[in-house]
Amino acid sequence: MKDLFKYQDKKYTQDDLIKTLYNLGVKKGDIICVHNEIYSFGIPLLPIKDFLNALIECLFEAIGENGTLIMPTFTYSFCNNEVYDKLNSKCTVGALGEFFRKQAGVKRTNDPIFSFAIKGAKEDLFLNQEQESCFDENCLYAILVKNKGKILNFGNKDCFTFAHYPMEKVGVDYRYFKEFKGLIINEKGQSYHKSIQYYVRELDAYETDEKIIKFLENKSYFNKIAFGGTFLNLIDAQAFYEDLIQAYKQDGHIFRAN
Repeated sequence: MKDLFKYQDKKYTQDDLIKTLYNLGVKKGDIICVHNEIYSFGIPLLPIKDFLNALIECLFEAIGENGTLIMPTFTYSFCNNEVYDKLNSKCTVGALGEFFRKQAGVKRTNDPIFSFAIKGAKEDLFLNQEQESCFDENCLYAILVKNKGKILNFGNKDCFTFAHYPMEKVGVDYRYFKEFKGLIINEKGQSYHKSIQYYVRELDAYETDEKIIKFLENKSYFNKIAFGGTFLNLIDAQAFYEDLIQAYKQDGHIFRAN
């Protein structure tokens, strides 16, 4: 097992990480969607590519050969009037996702704003879905819920993009659908035009992850463990979705900052 990083004079190994993932509740055969901020762990003890690869090795070891690993590779391409090239458009949300999407056998979803990279036994469930909106019933999060997947916050204590799915489903009153259009280039180099709706917020309205964390703290489907300089937390997607639906129905502004 390789040494991964150092934090406050303590070294953390791949074995330490794998054990922590199991203690957190990751199991063989799991479908896990991993949002990440890997530099919060500590000082890497490997060259950057080796470090990223070692982290991915740990995730695959934890879920096993029947598991499925998913990472966000959001590009916001259509929001920026850019072409979404599934093979070449860079991930804008972290080094690990960008590294993962380039690995052999990894495939990418079609969403020209919120794409994900996927590899594993159940990858086909998530691929080639055509969406009318970014967070409709064909989005990755919807499929994750239906297939009892889990959300792993991997070093980032407060990333809850998942909440956009139930938020759109309920229809909170400070967001509205906005159409984005552009060109998609698929894996075969073929291009086609696409329009997609994104449930955007009013400019003066936004949610805070801190309020979602507080909402989650005592939930049975949420587990958090300190690791290095940060935390790992694991959330059951179906239970979280059902809870958020009820919360938004009772108060659509529950997680708003203002």
